[in-house]
Amino acid sequence: MTDCIHQKETQQHVRYSIAGLFLEVIFPNELQRLEILPSFEPFLVEDLQAGACHCTVEIEFSTLPIEEEHGKLLSDVSVVWGERFSFYEQADCYITTIRSEHEEGLWKMRSSKDFSRSTIQILNDETAIDYILNWLIMVAFGQTSLLHHTVLIHASVVDCKGAGYAFLGKSGTGKSTHSRLWLQHIQGAELLNDDNPAIRLERDGQVYVYGTPWSGKTPCYRNKRIPLRALVRLKQADHNRISIQNGVHALVGVLPSCTAIRWNKVLFNEMTNTVQEILQKVQVAELECLPNKEAALLCYNEIMNR
Repeated sequence: MTDCIHQKETQQHVRYSIAGLFLEVIFPNELQRLEILPSFEPFLVEDLQAGACHCTVEIEFSTLPIEEEHGKLLSDVSVVWGERFSFYEQADCYITTIRSEHEEGLWKMRSSKDFSRSTIQILNDETAIDYILNWLIMVAFGQTSLLHHTVLIHASVVDCKGAGYAFLGKSGTGKSTHSRLWLQHIQGAELLNDDNPAIRLERDGQVYVYGTPWSGKTPCYRNKRIPLRALVRLKQADHNRISIQNGVHALVGVLPSCTAIRWNKVLFNEMTNTVQEILQKVQVAELECLPNKEAALLCYNEIMNR
């Protein structure tokens, strides 16, 4: 009993509402959450009893080197972490590991197969704690949210007159640049999120896009939802031309930007099914473009006039 009381006294249970889903993070008291995860504060929920928890992440400090765990290696390369990353599957869980930049330590996240519960072990002297912790929580939340008709998508989203326009594309194609062009040249345009917004298919059949705590290098953490009007995949070109996409072409254009691990068939199928339903209700376009005002106006006018 004493051990249980001590554990409660040394932990903070904090709940956030993101895209209509509840994320609970259990912090050790040594961790200053306001300094480590400031982007989460707009999503803070005061009442811990409000609604069922969809995703729980517990953070554990370690003063000793964290032991590696292995299993079936699913991936050892990450766009973010390079060769410092490993992802293993065991019988009842997934293990995500990230090595410190100088090979001095290891971060480890153990997650249930549906990612609804995860435990993150960290060294208490890690200098990049904010960045790594933020990323691991996003991974856990992004996967389990698929079970609730919600998809994290790599995109930059503009809120224009109460509707959302999401710009997709490979890294370096100018998603953030195109959003800025809308902000500069289209009256009423505001940035909702610049990296990882959430798209949710609601029970009434409506599709909404939400701001999240994850907005890349742009500090834009808005706890807001708006109807999603269009998904626009960008391609760099020496001209400006837009084409509306339907059917398989629309699906192929959107799926690569969605967050899901392909090794979990349940989660991957949930994502695919949700995206297919979303595409029946939301315009999809491909914009071949230059980084100029004319591209933004062409995109806006074409979508608004359909």
